Amino acid sequence: MKIITNLSKLSISKDLRLHEILSKMNDGEEAVLLVVENNKLLGLITDGDIRRELVTNGANSNSNANKIMNKDPVTSCDDFTKWENVFLNNDIEHLPIVDKENNIMKVVRNIKNYESVTFSDTAALIVAGGLGTRMGDSYKDHPKCLIEIKNKTILERTLELLSNIGLKKIFISLNHEHQKVIDFVEKSKFKKMVEFLVEEEPLGTAGSLVTLSNKYNELNFLVVNSDIIFDIDFLKLKNYFGESKSDFIICTSQYEIEIPYGVLEKEKILDEKFEIIEKPRIKYDVIAGIYFAKSNSLVDIVNNKIEMDELIIKIKNLNKKITYFNIGSNWIDIGNNGQLKIAQKLSFIN
Repeated sequence: MKIITNLSKLSISKDLRLHEILSKMNDGEEAVLLVVENNKLLGLITDGDIRRELVTNGANSNSNANKIMNKDPVTSCDDFTKWENVFLNNDIEHLPIVDKENNIMKVVRNIKNYESVTFSDTAALIVAGGLGTRMGDSYKDHPKCLIEIKNKTILERTLELLSNIGLKKIFISLNHEHQKVIDFVEKSKFKKMVEFLVEEEPLGTAGSLVTLSNKYNELNFLVVNSDIIFDIDFLKLKNYFGESKSDFIICTSQYEIEIPYGVLEKEKILDEKFEIIEKPRIKYDVIAGIYFAKSNSLVDIVNNKIEMDELIIKIKNLNKKITYFNIGSNWIDIGNNGQLKIAQKLSFIN
């Protein structure tokens, strides 16, 4: 845990506009802002809140902090013995510490520590064989994993994460424009740790996993889509895998959107019970494009041309145990040009 007592760079007023919020978020370097008034905490702004605002109102939004912030953040008192349990029981990275009058005192940040994590019985598979059609004609000859965001490709970001957790092997499955990806990796610092699986014909989003897991059936497989940027607590994932005794884990991310209208909750006939909810926020657990397959869990699946949703159904029909693991809100799918613009503004992507 990191205890932050100098809050001057993190504190903002409720009237600050989005472009100023983004600048303050980058300057603060803690991926959080505190909305305060007379030292009292009004709300919290994280990358998840900014992403929701950008998805709802576009990259040119001019909303203020009062609209964007989480008005009911999880907080705690100044007692360090309670903080660990708060982090364990809530999907948060930042914990504001307040007194009885809600005066902000400090912020505790839960820092991910990868030094004690090792996946020596696990191989990673980066699935990068897609055509990238959602990105339009401007990227038709450019593999999506090689798109640069803040001067670093998506693939490089993924390899940086995976290279730090003691994996047995790292594979990249390829099809469309595969030589460009191979050339990029061969010129990088990751060339000695990566093996390529080039699909002569597209095998679908899960075909390469079936092929490799049958060849290396003694290994678990961590599967990552090549068009996502994410931050994940690998220690929690490993512990969850052991405790849950899962055969297959689907990682999810919390995705929140705001309906930009007042919503009427009503019966067919309006009476005294009807209620108008102004611009409600809806939270979903979306599939994050990250999966964990236990060794031998796919041994009975022989069709190596298959989509991931089809594979999951087959695993379920074999009475295997499938569970999900929430990686939090530091995640984005670079599926189209709109998402690309949003990614350029998120502070967890540095």
